[in-house]
Amino acid sequence: MTVLRATELRADKLPSAPVLDRLAMGAALRLLGVEGGWALVESSAIAGQGDARISGWVRASAVNWRSGSSTVSGLASGREAAGNTALTLGVRSLPPRINRHALIIGVSRYADPAIPALPGVRIDKQSATQMAEAMQVPPNNVSYLQDEQATAGGIRRAIKELTDKVQVGDRVFIYFSGHGTSYRDSTTAGCTPALYAYDGGVISDPEMADALRTITEKVDKLLVMYDASYSGGNTPATAAVRTRGSTNANDDGALRPKYVITSQQCDRTVNAKARNFLSQATARGALPQDIIHFGASRDDEVGLDDELKGGIATQFMRDCMLRDAKDLDNSGAISMDEIRQCAQEKINKRIANDANYRAQNLELSGNAAFVPAWFSLPNASAPVLAPQVPVTGEKALRQMFEQRDAKRRVQITLSKDRLKIGTDSMDFSIWSDRAGFVYVALAGSDNKSLYMLFPNEFDKNNKIDAGQRLVLPRRSWRVTAAGPAGTDSLLVLVADGPRDLAPLLASKVGPFLTSLNDPQGRAGLGALMTTSESMTSLDCTNAASRPSGALCSDAYGASMVTLQETN
Repeated sequence: MTVLRATELRADKLPSAPVLDRLAMGAALRLLGVEGGWALVESSAIAGQGDARISGWVRASAVNWRSGSSTVSGLASGREAAGNTALTLGVRSLPPRINRHALIIGVSRYADPAIPALPGVRIDKQSATQMAEAMQVPPNNVSYLQDEQATAGGIRRAIKELTDKVQVGDRVFIYFSGHGTSYRDSTTAGCTPALYAYDGGVISDPEMADALRTITEKVDKLLVMYDASYSGGNTPATAAVRTRGSTNANDDGALRPKYVITSQQCDRTVNAKARNFLSQATARGALPQDIIHFGASRDDEVGLDDELKGGIATQFMRDCMLRDAKDLDNSGAISMDEIRQCAQEKINKRIANDANYRAQNLELSGNAAFVPAWFSLPNASAPVLAPQVPVTGEKALRQMFEQRDAKRRVQITLSKDRLKIGTDSMDFSIWSDRAGFVYVALAGSDNKSLYMLFPNEFDKNNKIDAGQRLVLPRRSWRVTAAGPAGTDSLLVLVADGPRDLAPLLASKVGPFLTSLNDPQGRAGLGALMTTSESMTSLDCTNAASRPSGALCSDAYGASMVTLQETN
């Protein structure tokens, strides 16, 4: 592709972002992706630096779209291009998995012409698709409801269809972008938050929790994201602001509040009770470990729509999930909380010194340690690392433990929890309420080493039946306390499907596989243990022939215990 006119290559999608290079008219570019009114490109050379190349952002209107490949030849330039389907960035991309599903709902206009439109929602659809792809949802497993399809009845039907499709151990991403509201609930004498559908119907959090109850009972993890707000907060949102939006010096897109007043009493929700989706789902028996709820704002705040780039929460969560979030604890993976922190920082900068709004606060509840995608498999980019800080082996195992399906019960019983160095052997038994494959990992007392104790070179039979008690080690192998004095951490996983441990074969200590306890090593181990070996089989890549049962499941139960090594 080429540059239509002289322009600046910037570090971010902001006119105030640092300038990385000044591009002359006709300069050659390689397109990496499109988001809103900006294009992510790689320039052919940096001025004055020979053949050096760098990637950055340019205005979509400054790019000659028709000079590129057939992939982008149909895109127009400028703001018109921003409304087209965004190209997938392919950043940190991983192979799609048949056991991943997404339902993406967007309402940019409403049947009632008096309800203000949200033009940025058209971008949110593409942003949510990119997030689903990062979470390895195959295109055929993504369902969309847009505008007139997203009636209250249409949303209910789509959830029912998704419920019928999802199997035990699958993972689900549900996304909504549009207006929210709060209405007076006579049964609680308070205000109940709800999503506002195209036809003016509402889907309250209690109703959504009821509708998703069967899904929460099936899935390994359920991630629900609402880019909507339940009140006007303290914003003086006039009719003009609601309809035409307002701008600030931080960017070009006009901002509109994403809420509809259905009750004056609940406009600012000063009497709202804690009735978000997570609280409603857990009240119905769901486990917080298995649910992640991401809200665009607090109950008494207003969420914002940017007409050029989409919802403020969505665009920055997308950016952080795809490439910008930092591995703050150097665990080797990006957690939901690290994504939230990254997105909140971007929101604060976007809304700084705005005349109408204060920065909305993202709400994350449930399993904040959930890793939506591991980026360490072949052909995937590594996560951005923060400055190095020591990470113990226990923390590395804890990260894998936090990815467990809490509905699966695993118990470890130690014969001794204190071992004398050079004398005592480690002996324990494992019980699981489900059949599966057992994996035992040990973080040594030196706070550095990580071992895969079982299966091992001498003992590869790691199957366990439901209700069975498996005693380890078996006669063919033993583990004697070797020091130094300190704490060992033992993690036991019982996975639905077998894991391919071949990538660890190059590193062994005796009969045991080992993993490097650095960000790359921990990420590699995490990716292996959260991926069933069966996922590469033909049955698990074809939806039409997918078998029922655990074959295509990545889910696992887990338990952790500690032992003391003493002199």
